[in-house]
Amino acid sequence: MAETRTLHLQQAMASLVLDGDEAALEADPGRVARRHGLSGADQRAFREQGEAMLTYRELARMSLIEPLETMFPVLKALLESEERWDPCVQAFLDARLIRSGHYRDIAPTFLSWLASTRWGQERWPFLLELAHAELLEVLVARFPDGDPIEGLHAEPGPGDLVVLEAATQIVSYRHAVHQVTEAAPVPEARPTHLLAFRNGEGEPRLMELTPATAALLVQAQSRSLGEAAAALHIPDLAPVLNLLNDLHRDGAIAGFQPST
Repeated sequence: MAETRTLHLQQAMASLVLDGDEAALEADPGRVARRHGLSGADQRAFREQGEAMLTYRELARMSLIEPLETMFPVLKALLESEERWDPCVQAFLDARLIRSGHYRDIAPTFLSWLASTRWGQERWPFLLELAHAELLEVLVARFPDGDPIEGLHAEPGPGDLVVLEAATQIVSYRHAVHQVTEAAPVPEARPTHLLAFRNGEGEPRLMELTPATAALLVQAQSRSLGEAAAALHIPDLAPVLNLLNDLHRDGAIAGFQPST
């Protein structure tokens, strides 16, 4: 019985924080207690502590929304220009997806929610890409360090495979979302390929790639550089090897190893 009351109390407190109708809560702070089947005494306590409950709501909501405002400033600017930021955030809170106790997990959960629901993407086809690009550098910066890979060498050759650093990501978008700003949040519609990595100081970096270079970096992880270049009709491997040397020096590539 006590466990049931505790569960209902937790659900009531979650509704107090996450529900969007603040005016209704201000008019009757006991409504969430009634809705979740709490006792008359608990309902009375909610009403009597209404001001404290609403202060708690404000602080708790701020802790949930602030990471979104920090991680997605351009997305926020885009949606605020059409008064859609608050409805977007409330729809996310209504989904009740936040399970982690860590603030760092709120923004990735929001991104996953955008991907699964496609919220706003009929109106803004680039919205998910924009959100992903805003979070990309953060995810790369926070990516756990992998164990050093043995047997790698520093100079690439035609018979080698490319071994990326654990944090390095190759991403492709339909829009140039890495070039937007809060003042100009609508990206150009053009295919864009990016290399996201950490430099030698551990700082995240983005590099725009040509389609051929992006495809080569992907293919050369499972087939030799020479084979990948031939499949992509790249006649001269010398410039490719120079670029790979630079990316290894800059921290994007862990090294190279023979394909066989």
